Amino acid sequence: MKVLTSVQIKFAEKSAVEHGLFSYAVLMKNAGEAVFEEIIKRYAVVGKKVLIIAGCGNNGGDGAVIADRLNGAGAFVTMCYPMGRPDTETARRYAEAVENLPVCRAVTDNYDIYIDALFGTGFNKPLTQETAYLIDSVNAKPGIKIAVDLPSGLFCDGGMAQTAFRADLTVTFIGYKLCQLLPPTSSFCGEVCFCSLDVPTEDDYAYNIILPPKVRICDKNSHKGTFGTALLLCGSYGMCGALILSAKAAVTCGAGIVKAIVCDKNYAAFTSSVPEAVTVPVETAASGAPVVYDKTMLSALSGANSLLVGCGIGRSDEAKAAVKKALLYTNVPAVIDADGINAVAGDISILKNVNSEVILTPHPGEMARLLNTTVEDVEANRVVAAKRFACDNGCIVVLKGANTIVAAPNGEVYFNVTGNYGMAKGGSGDVLGGIIAALLANGYDALTAALTAVYVHGKAGDAAAEKYTKRTMTPCDIIGELKFISF
Repeated sequence: MKVLTSVQIKFAEKSAVEHGLFSYAVLMKNAGEAVFEEIIKRYAVVGKKVLIIAGCGNNGGDGAVIADRLNGAGAFVTMCYPMGRPDTETARRYAEAVENLPVCRAVTDNYDIYIDALFGTGFNKPLTQETAYLIDSVNAKPGIKIAVDLPSGLFCDGGMAQTAFRADLTVTFIGYKLCQLLPPTSSFCGEVCFCSLDVPTEDDYAYNIILPPKVRICDKNSHKGTFGTALLLCGSYGMCGALILSAKAAVTCGAGIVKAIVCDKNYAAFTSSVPEAVTVPVETAASGAPVVYDKTMLSALSGANSLLVGCGIGRSDEAKAAVKKALLYTNVPAVIDADGINAVAGDISILKNVNSEVILTPHPGEMARLLNTTVEDVEANRVVAAKRFACDNGCIVVLKGANTIVAAPNGEVYFNVTGNYGMAKGGSGDVLGGIIAALLANGYDALTAALTAVYVHGKAGDAAAEKYTKRTMTPCDIIGELKFISF
């Protein structure tokens, strides 16, 4: 599954038609029927008032197909043609099939469902004043709002006109579009449902979508050593919860042994919460950070298969020293999160001296510190920020947020489409760090571990949201739902 530009989408359609896989008419029919199928999966339509706002191009043809199917399913469908009826040869054929449906010029009534079939991937200019007013008036009305391919007013490759249709559901075709994955335009798309329409996509693509991981089959004679040891250097006095969450996630996600370096002041709290973990008790500095001597670090690393540093360790000098010591001594794959990132932000060169693969998991604020820029600049250029840092420093970057980005050092970029805003709570990132550490301990390569963990983390978050609601779900609920995901 890929992220495609408007040019790549057009080429894929053209190539499919030229190779005899479809005609444009069949492709339009399939697109409209795909939207119809997604609508009836989610919403009751019998007896409901539906307004379809159709453009004068091929998107309007998609809208006409949807109208015909909804009318046949018992909905009361009204058409709106703010720019005139579809005038392309293919779209006109389907528009003629719904000429018997009522037509309105302005949206004055309220409807149960509004379907936006105005503009498609080729939209690239400002809206007229009349069209912008129409979209704004529909956005202000109650009712379910559904966009065909992408909400009108958004540019396929990012950016938007002065206003845009605000969808609850977007049914998109052939490939994901960048506007559906990046802020602020992704906010207008609601839930994005992908339908390939069985159109092949060439090797020429913009970015990747993280696919569901394949279930790894293990030998029946496996033992805890088979699944490796994850070493955690996390937590400080007052931040023991970060260590607990990371360790619980690592245990839940299959690390054979979870070993944690634990401040003595946190020892009782940690061992009572995660009795499965092995502990390496150390002194607690006045700052609350763990005091880790060279001999202790080397001993802890000697049997480890992966390393997670930074979750809740704090920003004191002792914390920074412990993080840097762990990274310089490790010869196993390392995950650097939270205050671990803050510890290396002032001396990025340390990353090139780590004798193993490195995965960094910054949120936008931490990414800004790594790049010595602003959060606003990172959010406006998420792909560029993650890709540039990964390529320049030979590491994997997991830039967290809605549609988390994973950037590999070879320049490949992956978007995640699982997860929800209910995960935007302190502790969710600690859970992700623990998942990655467990997979690395299992022997996954760094990129596969990062991609699998990000997908599974989001999937568990979606399950938790469905069970508890987005507002009330917690990071512990995410860990609980990990137990029901096969990977």
